[in-house]
Amino acid sequence: MVRTLVFTVVMGLVVGLAQGCQRSPGGGRGEPGVTRLVLKYQPLWGPPEPFRELLARFERENPGVTLVTEALPNSSDLAHQFFLTALGGGAADFDVLIADVVWVPEFARAGWIADLSEAFPPERVKAEFLPGPVEAAVLEGRTYAVPWYLDVGVLYFRTDLVPRAPRTYAELERFALEARAKVTGMQGFVWQGRQYEGLSCNVYEALWGHGGRALGDGGRVLLDTEAGREALAYLRGLLTRGVSPETVMAFGEEESRRVFQEGRAVFMRNWPYAWGEAQKEDSPIRGRVGMAPLPTVDGAPGFGALGGYQLAVNAHVSPERKKLAAKLIAHLTSHEANLVLAVHYARNPPRKAVYDDPRLKARAPFIASLREMAERARSRPATPYYNLIADVLQSEFSAAVAGLRTPEAALQRAQRQVDHLTGEDR
Repeated sequence: MVRTLVFTVVMGLVVGLAQGCQRSPGGGRGEPGVTRLVLKYQPLWGPPEPFRELLARFERENPGVTLVTEALPNSSDLAHQFFLTALGGGAADFDVLIADVVWVPEFARAGWIADLSEAFPPERVKAEFLPGPVEAAVLEGRTYAVPWYLDVGVLYFRTDLVPRAPRTYAELERFALEARAKVTGMQGFVWQGRQYEGLSCNVYEALWGHGGRALGDGGRVLLDTEAGREALAYLRGLLTRGVSPETVMAFGEEESRRVFQEGRAVFMRNWPYAWGEAQKEDSPIRGRVGMAPLPTVDGAPGFGALGGYQLAVNAHVSPERKKLAAKLIAHLTSHEANLVLAVHYARNPPRKAVYDDPRLKARAPFIASLREMAERARSRPATPYYNLIADVLQSEFSAAVAGLRTPEAALQRAQRQVDHLTGEDR
């Protein structure tokens, strides 16, 4: 997960869960007749009670099971490092874990997460969940994780400054420059250009917008392609033509959001969470913001990068614990649980049917309205080597966006390094 947020409510959630769910009366490791099931996850940012009740319901329906929740750092990099150390060392002191959409292939290939195909048949998962999250959870016909919630990259625009959402890159550029010319100090399009995973999401969205693919038919990570060169040239051109300020090269999600929310930018690429912030009562742009699919070179609706988390089972725990862990995952990824996370935590449901639920439409219409964009979300390269190659991608993408290397040179360098790391050059 590339998003880094700071909400004070997180402490309430962590403390609340620690108090409310760590140990049920009489629970504890080694107590006869009681199984202690541990869930490793990142905080959901919101009121603790709905999630606490979701966990308590599982305990009521499964007498003899005590749930323990252990919160991880919000930083995706730190959480990933924790799992590398723990799962790589054979740790069996936790049962269910969250996994970023790009972690599952890596963990499955290493044998660190259990094959869940028996409890969650791949065909059923494909039928019930949106295609993007499924692509990140079902690998080579086997289910290794179950989608929990998702994110998708979207375009925000100022409804009082542009006639409508742009459909093409050319329209975005024209609308941005026209609005800038009318409003002193206004910036055009802000996005995430810092050298980190958020930049990779922006680059892949531009790649898809130019008709490119992340993977070849044989699973090779495709970088040195015409669409890749056009995507990087487009992003660099936003800076050189004044559509985006040079400062976007230091922007993550929050830096972009602050500039946009302060009313200083016409367009912003970000995740759906920014909508809630823009609509707060004290927001300067409240009521003057629209959201749309990302533009493309030909005007077809763009593909947003897929974000979000899956739930997986630690392969190192006993068969009995695996069975209970799968049961907990079924509970936490159910239709009702999807609804709880959408209504109380603004997390997009990965289950298709939830978008048709009248309760979602009534209580969280904004989330319900994102179905089309969520359906079109695409994953960065779903490869076991993704975290191995991520540093290469970020470094070369950043060099091209900053103008330190041409797109051609950056992608040739990236392709050589990635092919070496993934064994494609042998």
